[in-house]
Amino acid sequence: MPTITGIEVISLEHVMKPGEGYGNARGINHRRGSSIVSLTTSDGVVGLGEAQGPLRIIAEYVKLIAPHFIGRSLFNFSIIATELRNRLYHFGAQGHFISALGGINIAVYDAIGRTHGVAVHDLIGGCASENLACYATTGYFTDNPKVGIAEQMSRFDLDDFVGVKIKIGAGIASDVARVQAARKAIGDSKLLMVDYNGNYTVDVALESLRKIEKFNILFCEEPLPPADIQGYAELRMRSPIRVGAGEAHYAVGDFKRLIEARAIDIAEPSLTGGGGFDEMKAAALYAMTNNVRIAVSCWGGAIALNAALHFAASLPVWPHTANAPYPLMVEYDCGDNPLRDRIVTNPIRPSQGKIAVPKSFGLGIELDAGAVARYRV
Repeated sequence: MPTITGIEVISLEHVMKPGEGYGNARGINHRRGSSIVSLTTSDGVVGLGEAQGPLRIIAEYVKLIAPHFIGRSLFNFSIIATELRNRLYHFGAQGHFISALGGINIAVYDAIGRTHGVAVHDLIGGCASENLACYATTGYFTDNPKVGIAEQMSRFDLDDFVGVKIKIGAGIASDVARVQAARKAIGDSKLLMVDYNGNYTVDVALESLRKIEKFNILFCEEPLPPADIQGYAELRMRSPIRVGAGEAHYAVGDFKRLIEARAIDIAEPSLTGGGGFDEMKAAALYAMTNNVRIAVSCWGGAIALNAALHFAASLPVWPHTANAPYPLMVEYDCGDNPLRDRIVTNPIRPSQGKIAVPKSFGLGIELDAGAVARYRV
């Protein structure tokens, strides 16, 4: 029985040049970070995970909790994680503590898959589809006025995606202009989603949604801050557009509160932020049993993307059979992201609206050691 002999964090950062920053209504980013969790077993197998959050904070959380896993069975993650959450109850069941646990959880499944020659999706439920529908996240706010919606969309092939999601939330007039530009760029046949990044109150979000309804929006993401569950429920009852959330929510408890309040139409679990495979599978099951649809959020590096694909592939189609109104979609960030595209020897890219589920053992990740060293901080 393999045991865990080591856990370390590899902190990676990509610093953008002046004029190349991009972000959302809350601000422009000039750095992309990725915290890779590397787990070694007594058999010499190395499993990889990823945790979302500030690099130094994630590193310290992993440093704090890693000793509790050392010497324990590779298969005892849930037992150890529950012990930690009970002992460290004052950390709460959310935030970067949960993200760090999730990074270890992803690494555990990668290690188990590599040990036994099994893909992660088969370990967590099977493979409902070998090719998943994929949408592009683009249309960022930028620090270069020449890099607008249309210019960003010209950087990739729209045919590789079933739809796009753009960033809005900087005011009603801005929202209308950005959505209008996006719809013009993609035409009428592509799905269009919008992301407010939690920048509005209920009244302003409602005003915005009513103004952009005419552009045929599939759903809006995070119109309100994540803690405003009551506001989400109120907004959903009045919104002319479907409401989604989950990227900024943690563990199954947050999703339970959203779903029980009937506050969302679309649950958007994030593996690297929400707690890993076990936690987000529980959240997805809770969503499905309450007849809430799922779209898989993915913001991060190469490991985050591969993990999201395994996770989405393991989800059964619910409640549809032959006639699903909309496909289960996985997010693909189209911003400049070398921590996804350049640190692996086998990057995965969408094609013709689909993205292939990795078939190799574990997550199917092969790191490029030279590239990792280049971005390590």
